[in-house]
Amino acid sequence: MASGGAGSYDEPMHPGSLVAGRYRLEEELGQGGMGAVWRAVDLELGREVSLKRAIAGGAGQIRREARVGAGVLHPNVVAVFDTVVDGDVQWLVTEYVQAMSLDRIIEAGGPLSEARVLTIGAKLATALVAIHERGIVHRDIKPANVLVTDDDVVKLTDLGIARWTEVTQTGGAQLTGTLGYVAPEVANGAEATAASDVFSLGATLYAAVEGRSPWGDGADGPFSQIQRAAKGSPIPYQHARQLAPLLDALMEPDPANRPSAAEAAGLIQGRDLPRRSWKRRLRPVRRGAILTAVAAVVVGAVLLAWLLPRSPAPQAARPNPIGLGSDPAAADPCAVIPADALREFGQSFVDPEARNFASCVISSNLKDGSGQVQSAIEFTGPERYPSRPLAAGQLGEIERPDEKEASCERVVTLPDTNRLTISTYRTDKAKQARLCPFSESLIQDALAVLSKGPLPQRAELPADSLAKVDACTLVDATEASQPLDKPSGRPTSDFGNWGCTWEGGASELSAKFTREWPIEGDPEWGGKVIKVGDRNARLIPDSDNKAICTAMVVHRLYKPSLPVLEGTPDKREEVVSVQVVDTTAPDSATVCARTRAAAEAVVRRLPDIR
Repeated sequence: MASGGAGSYDEPMHPGSLVAGRYRLEEELGQGGMGAVWRAVDLELGREVSLKRAIAGGAGQIRREARVGAGVLHPNVVAVFDTVVDGDVQWLVTEYVQAMSLDRIIEAGGPLSEARVLTIGAKLATALVAIHERGIVHRDIKPANVLVTDDDVVKLTDLGIARWTEVTQTGGAQLTGTLGYVAPEVANGAEATAASDVFSLGATLYAAVEGRSPWGDGADGPFSQIQRAAKGSPIPYQHARQLAPLLDALMEPDPANRPSAAEAAGLIQGRDLPRRSWKRRLRPVRRGAILTAVAAVVVGAVLLAWLLPRSPAPQAARPNPIGLGSDPAAADPCAVIPADALREFGQSFVDPEARNFASCVISSNLKDGSGQVQSAIEFTGPERYPSRPLAAGQLGEIERPDEKEASCERVVTLPDTNRLTISTYRTDKAKQARLCPFSESLIQDALAVLSKGPLPQRAELPADSLAKVDACTLVDATEASQPLDKPSGRPTSDFGNWGCTWEGGASELSAKFTREWPIEGDPEWGGKVIKVGDRNARLIPDSDNKAICTAMVVHRLYKPSLPVLEGTPDKREEVVSVQVVDTTAPDSATVCARTRAAAEAVVRRLPDIR
């Protein structure tokens, strides 16, 4: 293993660490979804290089980027030198470019001049020509993947999600690329193509001259961006003048009517081009319309201003405040998962009958056979104590808490103020698996699905199901006050009325519905099996906190209508979890006695089982 901790996913990296005994780390340049990037020195050749360190589980993507990049040799594409393994970590070695990314240039200085955008665009277009000539689709052209030096040397980078066009796809397409720069056909579920790259090139140049992406700056949330992208309705120009016709051509909504990368390069440089369907709108060049003493790239822009008619500015798409539909509690949480969700990570199984009625669980067996990762999708009601005021009709920003030791969460507030939470956690070993890529992939898939309209409703449940019950009706005010220190006002209801909480001073009572494997014979729950009324139950004192005790009461045993995950029980139980928290109680036995009494009150009001 290299010194300084560069050879293990669990060990930190530091300047001065050696990678593969050859590359000395100098400075961390940034971090992305697939790893950290460092400036390093190749001690053997005495030159600076960039090193991208794969995250756990990302070695395959690093190797793919190396294979793709090794086939593209062009002065406007960052050169790929090698891929090396140090310990159990995969590294990609590429050309080091002392430059800023285009998105940071825009952020620091605002929109660029049209002449400079043309200069950058001409070089990007020739890079794209080289990539497409190799039969490769980049799939993520955006300002963050464009490096620009002080003297306008331009380099296209990050081939991490690129693929060869002859690769056969199975199942539905996934949303690839970045929302602000994705082509309309990709936003609508089609696979990215060379034409999609041309659109993203136009969207990148749009951002350079306008200061934001054609689908908005994301301030109103990714939902609005997805809707604009799906409709092919960019925000009208504010700064583009001579460039507007060029951008219109590159961002033509119909991919069949866009220029190829080679034709896009010709448009930017003002060359005569073969006739294509998108060119039928061209007007003849007016004599004397071209100004002299202008740089060649600017001449190209002036030509375009005459050649391409300036169409009326499209109206920005008005976000449609779609949430979970007119009956949110009936929305099917599994419907936000595309058929090929998480396919890149391994074989997945969708379980629609786990946790509560607003949940759906995906179990993913990792490709390397190292174990299993599970992701839970759950709808919840409006945030009780939001950190910022709720904005009905707008999708909130995706909340991305740091990855914890055993879980990673992504949360977004929907336009109807309900919340979508995606949590990923490890099961069955999988100790090295990074969890956030799973949650991130699922939240993007879910937003793409939600942008298309209200979700379908779940299958109708039996009349005696807890899904038909309001949890707050299971305990009356008198019964609720008995375990509470200082009973307060009305209880708080959870999403779908599938949970209820009564508060009082230093104590709390709650009743929540879940779906579990049969709990009676599962010792992992702890506690002891008891009878509450005529129902089987488990009484479980908290092993770490004497103030908490839970009674899990079985309502009904049933067999799911769909196949269950291999190796799991073929029966499920609807369960009411009754919990008391009382910090004033002298011991856990006292709390559990109060919990059992509350559970008995709940059982008296449960529906009869048919």
